[in-house]
Amino acid sequence: MLAGLSDSPGDTRLPPAQPDLFGEALAPRQAYVPDPRHVRNRLDEMLAVMRSSGSWPWDPDTVEFYRETVWPYLYEKLPDPEEAERFRAAIEAEIARLDAA
Repeated sequence: MLAGLSDSPGDTRLPPAQPDLFGEALAPRQAYVPDPRHVRNRLDEMLAVMRSSGSWPWDPDTVEFYRETVWPYLYEKLPDPEEAERFRAAIEAEIARLDAA
C-alpha cells in the first residue's frame, strides 16, 4: 500500500473500485435516436443555404461528405418515408442546379 493512502471505506482519496472483470455484464446502451424536429430543421437549414447560393456553398470535401453520409442519414431518421422523399427530391434538385453552376 502507498504511504498515506488506505483502503478504508470512508477514505475518499482513492478512486472508486474497478468493476469486476468477470462480473455481470453491463446493460447495453440505447442507440441514439435524433428528434425528427431537429432532423427537419437541419435539412431545412441546408436547403436554405443551397437555395441562396449561386455555387456550392461548401468546399468539395464537405459536399462529398454531405452527399455520401449526412443527407442519407438524415433522410433515414425521418419517421415518414414520404417526407424523407420530399426532402430528397428538393435536395437533389438543388444538387443538380449547383453542379451545373
